[in-house]
Amino acid sequence: MGGMRRFLTSRGVPACAGLSLTAVAAAALLAGCSSATSKPDPYKIGALPAADVVTQGHAAGHWTRSGGTLQLVGTVTPDSATQFATALGSGADTVRATVTGGDLASGLAIGRTIHDRKLNLLIDGACAGPCADYWFPAAATRRGTGSGTWLGYVPDLSETGGATAQQQAAEAKFYTDSGVDAAKFHAALDGQLREVPGGSAAPGAAMWMPTEADLKALGYSAATVKDLWLPPNLASANAQARAWQQVVAYQNTLVGLPPVPEKGAPAVPAAPAAPASPKPSKKA
Repeated sequence: MGGMRRFLTSRGVPACAGLSLTAVAAAALLAGCSSATSKPDPYKIGALPAADVVTQGHAAGHWTRSGGTLQLVGTVTPDSATQFATALGSGADTVRATVTGGDLASGLAIGRTIHDRKLNLLIDGACAGPCADYWFPAAATRRGTGSGTWLGYVPDLSETGGATAQQQAAEAKFYTDSGVDAAKFHAALDGQLREVPGGSAAPGAAMWMPTEADLKALGYSAATVKDLWLPPNLASANAQARAWQQVVAYQNTLVGLPPVPEKGAPAVPAAPAAPASPKPSKKA
């Protein structure tokens, strides 16, 4: 893909050699001013998560079940697939996920079961890592709990050095069975997560946050994603990524960078030095 990668500065303004600001970028200035309860939402920021939800989302997740719904809040662990199989039983029809990342091999096994059992996916906030790579394509239907939902694609097993040949073969079959064009997915993902030209000091993106248009370009139909809210602009993507403490690629732009002190802000005063010990007096 051509062009130079942009990244949002701490003030929400895209920085990039040779690229000018856009109206959407200007709107991103207000990303930090939105809240989950602010009405109206002219910049379409979406609902932002509470601090305790973010904390839970970054901790190891454990499956729970309520009626026909299995829920995971947190990261996918190597034991998650076994826990999922135990909790699944009979009568389950929906997986509810608030997932920020985790173990890919375990996530693939869960995705295989979601596909084979024709389970639905309900995204509650973040669906990143194994959730986006495997559970999203595997699900019979996909919808969100409201605004503030987003996907975070990461390099999958075939793009990581530690995957076995058996795992890569299982992943390839999974993609085929789920209707995913693996070559198209990898090309799009690699294009978003490439290094920043020029050796920028900005951190690299941990994942790719796609738009609705990106999903359609990957082969998902409009009907498939009609019940799913995704960040529609830079302001929204930046606010969601920052709220979830993630640096992600969104439309070839790094978003979610942590704020830095304003120029000219008073420096924090240094702690006063400890008083020098009195010198012993010399005796005559």
